[in-house]
Amino acid sequence: MKLITAVIRPEDLETTRRALAAFGAPGMTVTPLLSGSRWNRHLEVYRAEVLVADLVPRLRIDVLANDEDIPDLVGLLARIGRPPHGGDDTGRVWISAVEQVVRVRTGEHGEPAI
Repeated sequence: MKLITAVIRPEDLETTRRALAAFGAPGMTVTPLLSGSRWNRHLEVYRAEVLVADLVPRLRIDVLANDEDIPDLVGLLARIGRPPHGGDDTGRVWISAVEQVVRVRTGEHGEPAI
């Protein structure tokens, strides 16, 4: 089992949700966050003071998956998260190993708990 984590733009959430449902992913967790990179910095003026704005709103998507589904899901998330015009360096997809999963409601362990 693996945990796939993707950082996407908020406007891509519905597309991501539909694509994961069509793929048959069991579910996802969505967390709002602020993400920054050297490419997103710009200056803003607030009350006559110049500020560097380098954090932009993003969403973190977490999906638990079986090992055999990992390449397809990572490709799907990377394709959806690719910016249409380039220049956006805040999108990421990474994979983490999961040692054990327990479904709290039923007490199932391992793959059946996904």
